[in-house]
Amino acid sequence: MDATSLWPAVGVVLLALGTAMLLPSVSPRQASLAPRYSSLDGLRGYLSLAVFLSHSSIWYFYLRSGVWDVPPSTVYTQLGQSSVTLFFMLTGFLFWSKLLNGRLEPIDWTRLYLSRVLRLGPLYLLAAACVIFVAFCRAGFELKEPPSVVVGQVATWLMFTIPGISPVNGFAETVPLAGAVWTLSYEWLFYACLPIGAFCLRASTPLIWLMVSAAAVTALSMGMPEVRMPMLSAFGGGITAASLARIAVVRAMLARGVWGVIAMACLATTLFLLPTAYMLSAVLLLAMAFLIIACGNSLYGILEWPASVTLGEMAYSLYLLHGLVLFVAYRLVFAEGADRFSPVEHWAIVLGLVPLLVLLCFTTFRLIEKPAMDAVPRWHAWLTARFS
Repeated sequence: MDATSLWPAVGVVLLALGTAMLLPSVSPRQASLAPRYSSLDGLRGYLSLAVFLSHSSIWYFYLRSGVWDVPPSTVYTQLGQSSVTLFFMLTGFLFWSKLLNGRLEPIDWTRLYLSRVLRLGPLYLLAAACVIFVAFCRAGFELKEPPSVVVGQVATWLMFTIPGISPVNGFAETVPLAGAVWTLSYEWLFYACLPIGAFCLRASTPLIWLMVSAAAVTALSMGMPEVRMPMLSAFGGGITAASLARIAVVRAMLARGVWGVIAMACLATTLFLLPTAYMLSAVLLLAMAFLIIACGNSLYGILEWPASVTLGEMAYSLYLLHGLVLFVAYRLVFAEGADRFSPVEHWAIVLGLVPLLVLLCFTTFRLIEKPAMDAVPRWHAWLTARFS
């Protein structure tokens, strides 16, 4: 079997779905999601699994070359890049929908940003703590750099790596361990733009929030190492979908079964024929597929399977923690000889990790993510009472 064979990818998805079927049901992620958006819940899980597959493929070549780069496979490259692009579209869709709703009733900006902090923060802090711990562990718990430098590096991780992914205490493998976190800076940049977006839509927006938005966008744009336009255009795909999905005729048409074939054709064309998702043709194809799904097309029920929704619930955990699981497997458990594994042995290990990863992420969702989300009303009430 070749190292870039697609059969392991099929096995990973089936094994993840099978494991998810055995887990207890979880409550809906967002009660505010309208039924016509239910397909998006299932989409999240598949996107996170695709990133896991892409990084699993990269590990095979990284162990032999020492260079962390896209794998020599269009499909495995696109599994990562296209998934990130679709994640950005999903964010753009959900939050632009909130702004469109804001034209009818005021947006509670305090609650919105509090929900973002509690949604992304707790699990991210766990992931960052793991990165920092592994860095010191690999250094034998000795300082390899001046204390002031190490403090600055740790601070960078506590800021969602917005200034860039910084090695901690000379640990050179921060990207293989937690390379997926770079996308969170783009998420925060988009969130910072929301009050300005609401103003452009003529939704009622207090002046203080417009000022905070402008300051935050400026600070983030200057603080990030670079702001790549393909990433921002992905949010635009979600914004466009949010507007079109509100048109009843468009929604009814794209929810029909035949459009599921078109969505799959757009995804397949991107995965198999285009070298990168960070090009206009790829973004347009992905945006078309996303629009169809956002209009309620579940791709013949696949995205609404209970197992798909369960994986979607824990998608954030899958996205953040899979790098840690792969690192532990290849650098600690199978440290000796991992660079000499055959493709079959490499992918057998990946398949063996899938149930463990799903169980880990289900646990972190139940113990960290869900309690934090459930705490939003309580914290919002406290903030309102204290500062109103």
